Amino acid sequence: MNRILPVAVLLCTLFLIQFSAHAQRSRWTQLGKAGDWKNTVDMVAVNGSLYSIETDGTLWKTDQEGNYEKLAGEGSFNDVRLLVGLDGYLFTLEGDGALYRTNTKTLRWEKLGKDWKNTVAMVALEGYLYSIETDGTLYQTDKQGAWKQIGAAGSFKNAELLGALDGYLYTVEGGTLYRTSPKSLRWVQLGKAGDWESTIGWTTDRGFIWSLESNGTLYKSNAQGQYEQVGEEGTYSSMTHLAALNNYLFTIENGTLYRTR
Repeated sequence: MNRILPVAVLLCTLFLIQFSAHAQRSRWTQLGKAGDWKNTVDMVAVNGSLYSIETDGTLWKTDQEGNYEKLAGEGSFNDVRLLVGLDGYLFTLEGDGALYRTNTKTLRWEKLGKDWKNTVAMVALEGYLYSIETDGTLYQTDKQGAWKQIGAAGSFKNAELLGALDGYLYTVEGGTLYRTSPKSLRWVQLGKAGDWESTIGWTTDRGFIWSLESNGTLYKSNAQGQYEQVGEEGTYSSMTHLAALNNYLFTIENGTLYRTR
């Protein structure tokens, strides 16, 4: 397989999408005060909680009701490029290519190396981190930082989005959705070519992919790529961050946190 795609847009973090103030009020709940999350730069779900980093490098933990607590103060995480949750740990990739692992219970952290300078996307799947570099090469990294190349160099050079669900890696390449087994590297196209050409971000939870299109429309897809529109067209046109937790979607709109289902 040699699918050649520009990878500069990849994020697991995905997460350049927005929630409209016109969403149906029976479907969503504002959590906390308006603007409480205006400085958030990244957010992930780990072990039943949301973990977020603010522009000053502060780390916060938030439950599904919106109750939050500061875990690490200003400057602790101020150079983070990518944030991934895996098996009770936060993995953070810093600007110099260094990968760190932080225990979410003890907050003890360890530097795992500096081999990730060219990484543009990273997701967690079945105990491992999978990442794609600028040349489109896929790597697998264990929780101790030991890594190895998966497949041929450049196999994912055209990947625009990278996600993980139920043992598979999902990529959008040239507007088309693909599912790849990281063990066998067998891949399959899901749906019609170009179905996903307007998708700008996504997240996964409990067997589903939640994706946002450039016009602010949200879709829910199963593992076979069959999708349905959620809400009205354009309803989610202001979202800046998206995470899935406990059958809820959590979004940030204009610095305010919302929970929707």
